Amino acid sequence: MVPRLMIFGLAYALTIMVLVAALLKKGIFGKKSSVIIAATTVLIGGLILGGVPDPVTQIYQFFQGIARDRFPLQPLVGIAVLGALALLTGRLFCGYACPLGAAQELMSRVTSKKVDIDRAHPRLIRGAFTMIFIALAMLTPAFLAANPFRFFALEFAVISTTFFLIILAASTIVYRPWCRLLCPFGALAELISRRSFFRLRRTDDCVSCERCVKVCPTGQPTSDGNMSECYYCGRCMDACPRDSMAFTRKSA
Repeated sequence: MVPRLMIFGLAYALTIMVLVAALLKKGIFGKKSSVIIAATTVLIGGLILGGVPDPVTQIYQFFQGIARDRFPLQPLVGIAVLGALALLTGRLFCGYACPLGAAQELMSRVTSKKVDIDRAHPRLIRGAFTMIFIALAMLTPAFLAANPFRFFALEFAVISTTFFLIILAASTIVYRPWCRLLCPFGALAELISRRSFFRLRRTDDCVSCERCVKVCPTGQPTSDGNMSECYYCGRCMDACPRDSMAFTRKSA
């Protein structure tokens, strides 16, 4: 992986995250903004920059190095940076700076009805898959052939391309199947995001009409404030009749 490309990719990710955060802060982020920014990330972060930064490869390289009695500093730094972003803004990177996440967001807009999945199930499935991923990463480098991020590098390998297309197709009936069910970085980001400094929260203007919960594809705007599976799709902000969803810092 070319270091310069990684720098450009990280710079793009930070830029798009600042933009989305600013729109969320102003309360003007909705479906139109979501689609435009997601499409931009697929084009620039995905097809032009080759899907960098790729958290799957970073995690894979780290555990490959550990298995070979090496301490892989570069992938560890990459994981740490993305983890720090999750601590700051929750799943904002996953939402719009990650090209695979952005592609799923676009496909989720194709159909309005999605398969309803209990909130606890994605965590269990993704956790189990992550354990398998780590084990295989330490055993064989061949497993990386299925990495869907390879599509953005325009490699068009049969296994990774097929997997990528399956993820996109599944995104029309299941909201973000890769992010919620399979992504190993998603498992880490979900844990970190439970303590994120900034997130969407209900304000005091909320009258508990629950419209936000009804339209949320992950059932996130709960009264307990847990938004660790919020990808900032903007559906709750569009649905709220009192504009009581706000992107704010956690209370002291």
